[in-house]
Amino acid sequence: MRQSILRNPIGLVALVALATATAGCGQATAVKADHTTGPAVTRVEVEKPVRATIRRSTEEPGQIEAYEVTPIYAKVSGYVQKWNVDIGAKVVKGQVLAVLSVPELDAEAEQKMATVEETEAKLAQAKASEEVAQANLASAQAKLTEVQAGTRRADADLARWQSEFKRVEQLHNERALTGSLLDETLSKLRSSESSREEVSAQVKTAEVAVRQGQAMLDKARSDVTAAVATIKVARSDARRARALLDYATIVAPYDGVITRRNVHVGDLTEPGTQGQPLFIVARDDLVRITVSVPEMYATEVEAGDRVLVRLQALSGRDFEGKVTRTSWTLDIKNRTLRTEIDVPNPKGTLRPGLYAYANVVVEEHADALSVPTSALVRQDSKTYCVAVKDGRTARKPVVVGLDDGTRAEILSGLQGTEAIVRAYASSLADGQSVAVIEPETAKVKP
Repeated sequence: MRQSILRNPIGLVALVALATATAGCGQATAVKADHTTGPAVTRVEVEKPVRATIRRSTEEPGQIEAYEVTPIYAKVSGYVQKWNVDIGAKVVKGQVLAVLSVPELDAEAEQKMATVEETEAKLAQAKASEEVAQANLASAQAKLTEVQAGTRRADADLARWQSEFKRVEQLHNERALTGSLLDETLSKLRSSESSREEVSAQVKTAEVAVRQGQAMLDKARSDVTAAVATIKVARSDARRARALLDYATIVAPYDGVITRRNVHVGDLTEPGTQGQPLFIVARDDLVRITVSVPEMYATEVEAGDRVLVRLQALSGRDFEGKVTRTSWTLDIKNRTLRTEIDVPNPKGTLRPGLYAYANVVVEEHADALSVPTSALVRQDSKTYCVAVKDGRTARKPVVVGLDDGTRAEILSGLQGTEAIVRAYASSLADGQSVAVIEPETAKVKP
C-alpha cells in the first residue's frame, strides 16, 4: 500500500498536506515540507525577553459609598415651620435646612433671661449692702480707736490725781495743809474716776458696734456670694434654654448633598431617633470604595497598595487610588477582608451606590526581565524556556518570579538577549531544527 502511494504523485501531495495539518493542530506550527527536499520543519515565533513592570493583583467587585452619611433628627419637639432644601440640593456646613416652631421654648427662654436679669439686680444690691456694711465697720473701728485713746488719757489723769491726793493727804496729816485743800483734791480724784468709768463704758459700746459692723459685713459678703451662685445657675439655665431653642433651626453638619427629605410644613417632630430622619446628608467631596478581598490575598493587602478602579456605569472609566484601610480581621461568614479605598471626588463624578471593580495590586516588581507566560514550560517540577539559536532549539532552565497571567518575571536563567519561543514550546525537543518566523514587536506596558 505504501508503494502505491509513493508511486502516485497525487497521493504524495495528499500525504504531505496531511502531515502539515497534523503539525498545525499540535502546539507548534510546522512549515510545509518540500516533497523534493525532505521532512517538514517546525516554524516558531520568537521574542526576546523585555524589561517590564510585573504586578500580581486581585480584581474584586465592590461599590461606592459616601465617606460620611448623616441622618438628621429633631432634638426638640415642635412643628415644621418651613423647609429650605430638597433632595439633590448641595449644602454647606451650617446652612439652614428647616425651621421648627417651638413657642414653649421661646417662652421658657424669655423667662430664663428675666431670671438672669433679676439675679443680676440682686447681686448689685448685695454688693451695695456690702459696701455700706464695710463703711459702717470702718466707722465703728474709728470710734473704738478714738475712745481707746480717751481711755489712755483718762488713765493718765486718774493716776495723776491719785498721786496728788496721796501727797495732799500726807501734808494734811502733818497739818501742813488745811482740810479745804484736801477736800478739793479728793473732789478732783472722784471726778477723774468718774471720767475713767465713762470712757470704759464708751469703749465697750464701741467694741459692740465694731462686732455688729463685722457681722453685718460678713452677712453682706455672704449675700454677695449667694447672689453670684444664683446668677451662675440662672445664666446656665438661660444658656440651656437658648441651646434648646437653637435646635429648632436644623442645619447641615458639613458640606454635602441632601439625599433624603422626609418633612413637610406642619409636621410634628419628636426628639430622638425612633422615627424617620428629617433629612439625610451625604458628603460628596470624598467617597470610599469598599471591596471584599478573598482569603488567599487577605494577608498581603496593606494600606498604601495601588488600586485601579473601573466603573461600568461610566463607560469603563478607570480611577486610580490606594488602599486606605482594612478591617484587619476577616468576615467569618465568607472569609473575606473588608478593604476601603478613599477616592477624592471634587466634581461629584463618583456617586454612592455605583457598582465598581477594584484591581488591588498586592505585589509589584518594576523593571523586571520578563517573557510571555505562554513561553514557560513546566515539566518534572522544573521550569524552562526554549531558546532558538542558529535554527536549533535549546532548553533554558529558569527561575520564575511574579506572574501576572500574561507575562512572567525571570529571576535567573536568561540574559535578555535570547530568542525565546513565545508559545507551544513544550512540543519542541532539545536541539530540534526549527524555522523562525519574524517576531512582532512586543508591546509591554512598563
